[in-house]
Amino acid sequence: YLQNLKFQEIGTDSLQVLTDKIMLIERVSYVKSNKSLVYVLADADTNQDGLIDSNDIKSLYISTELGKNFSKISTELQELIDWKYIESANKIYFRTIEDANKNGEFDKKDKIHYHVVNLKDNKVSEYFPL
Repeated sequence: YLQNLKFQEIGTDSLQVLTDKIMLIERVSYVKSNKSLVYVLADADTNQDGLIDSNDIKSLYISTELGKNFSKISTELQELIDWKYIESANKIYFRTIEDANKNGEFDKKDKIHYHVVNLKDNKVSEYFPL
């Protein structure tokens, strides 16, 4: 788990910090063909225990390979289930779950959302599979 990352462009001495927000980065994946980074992280104290830790809702973020344009692509208060990059389409597909019945837990009565991110413009769309 990481709290932040710093990036240094080859040939320079300056470091760029990924974010000034408090978060817990669980995983970072490099999408080579698009030269971007995809992050799975907790960015809010969703269980209200006073800490941002591995027990909070996971979100999906994306940035350039140098940490620029760091932005959230998943929806607030929806737990990331999984994601997959499809190189031939240059898109990221991901699923989230929403606590639709507001019982404070994710269970089979909650709603699953399906999203796609077009990496040409980082536009996120929800879709509804059959």
